[in-house]
Amino acid sequence: MLICTGLFSGVVAIATLAYWSQGWCFSDSLYMVIITIFTVGYEEVQPCHTTALRVITGLTIVAGQVTTLYVIGSILRIITEKGFQKAFADHKKIKNMDEIKNHTIICGFGRIGQTIARELKKADLPFLILDRDAARIELSEHLDYLTMEGDAGDEETLNKARISSARTLAAVLPNDMVNVFITLTARNMNPALRIIARAENPATEKKLKQAGANEIILPAMAGGLQIAHRIIRPSLLGVLDDDTTFLKNDLAELGVGIEETIVEKGSHLIGQPLATFIEGVKGLSIILAIRRADGTNSQYPSPHLILQSEDRIISLMRKSG
Repeated sequence: MLICTGLFSGVVAIATLAYWSQGWCFSDSLYMVIITIFTVGYEEVQPCHTTALRVITGLTIVAGQVTTLYVIGSILRIITEKGFQKAFADHKKIKNMDEIKNHTIICGFGRIGQTIARELKKADLPFLILDRDAARIELSEHLDYLTMEGDAGDEETLNKARISSARTLAAVLPNDMVNVFITLTARNMNPALRIIARAENPATEKKLKQAGANEIILPAMAGGLQIAHRIIRPSLLGVLDDDTTFLKNDLAELGVGIEETIVEKGSHLIGQPLATFIEGVKGLSIILAIRRADGTNSQYPSPHLILQSEDRIISLMRKSG
């Protein structure tokens, strides 16, 4: 658009100066240029009786028409490209929405939602952002996340987010009552869904449990505990939190890593003792904990513990080879 404006202004300025150089006044020169470029059909301001004036008029007509067509073409191209790009982006979003499954629905794209999305992206796990704030929707789309605008407490919106095929829903809005309502709606629509909810007030924890949340996270309490633990055990937590130096490098050098194995629906492990899983990995792991689908944890479980669907086996696994 700047190039178009510059070209058009340049043609008008040069043509006006050309007429002015032939002895015309500035107002007559500018007026002549305008009616010539836009071919309005008015009579000449002054007779073009000399060859120079006729050449100037002819060149003004040609240059003016070419520039005008270029400006109109550029505007149409911009409009068409933007429309095409938007249509293509909408089509891609709908296609991705139809194909997504075993995904996480993140309700709320605030600071916590953004952190969750960033970590899921790193882990290459499918997720969908659901929010009704236009600025947050724009930010999510700018980050190239699968995004949908709407009310997470509305059944129609959750259906569009394919809640029936989702694995997890994270209700992380800053309003506890909204999170309770989202949890209740989601639980009624998908009884097998794993729901993780945020609570600012500890008193809301019971309500979220009753609404169907599997796990409740209290950011303020978690942050306070982390600060307290850093005060009590600064050296230990400093080492454990340094995931780039310790967990990723040092553990890898030792040939071990912390793994999470999910007992999928239909797995042969359902109904089998934990010892069956241990035998399957050929004694290469130490079982640290098992998290049930209802959110309860069993640390250092017995080998005789019977595995259930959606159990998560947390283990320290030795890398084979």
